[in-house]
Amino acid sequence: MDNTPQEPINFIQRKLQKNYRSITGHFPSVKNNKSIAFESKLESELFLSLEFDNDVESYLEQPQITITVDGKEKPYHADCFIKMLDGSNNRNTIVEAKYTTEVNKDKEYYDKKFKAANITANDMNMDFLIYTELSHSKTYIFNLNFLYRYKTQPRENKFDDQIKHLLSTAPIAAIDIAKSISTTPNEYMIASNAIWGLVAHGELLTDLEKEINMNSIIEINNGSN
Repeated sequence: MDNTPQEPINFIQRKLQKNYRSITGHFPSVKNNKSIAFESKLESELFLSLEFDNDVESYLEQPQITITVDGKEKPYHADCFIKMLDGSNNRNTIVEAKYTTEVNKDKEYYDKKFKAANITANDMNMDFLIYTELSHSKTYIFNLNFLYRYKTQPRENKFDDQIKHLLSTAPIAAIDIAKSISTTPNEYMIASNAIWGLVAHGELLTDLEKEINMNSIIEINNGSN
């Protein structure tokens, strides 16, 4: 699919405004090779999820498009622009991150605004997505937070081949993998880190809708997921 927008998107540099309602900061993005500013915990969770989305090439904060509301054109500042990999079945996407409680406080206003944004995005050969706290389960986000450290920090990989060989015939619990290839507590720790490192990088799979631990069942990623 051609993921080239039909017209340019503006990106506005924003100064993070700290207040009692929001959590601000910078997310250390591996995919973008730089930090991405966020203005809420929800935005940081969105960015985290994009790091594990195999269709996503990169993403940027604060895209600005022009929408038409009540017959008047106005700038619309969304929260994220997602660039999909060439060949993906998904289009580039403009994302608004909003808590459902905030949307429900003024549903008519947001419905009109989001409808206009969806029309503009579609005209630009893109999708429009509303990301809420319901988009992913708390368990899923917890697991991604745990795994992301293995994307950002180096680890020993001397057990990687042994782990994948053990899993070549059938899925195995993480604890049984680590025990079978380690002879000391230090080797057990290295093997455990190797398992989660391989999961984080997509070479191994586990159920991310269940809180992951050493009893989690691990399997080889054969490309079906």
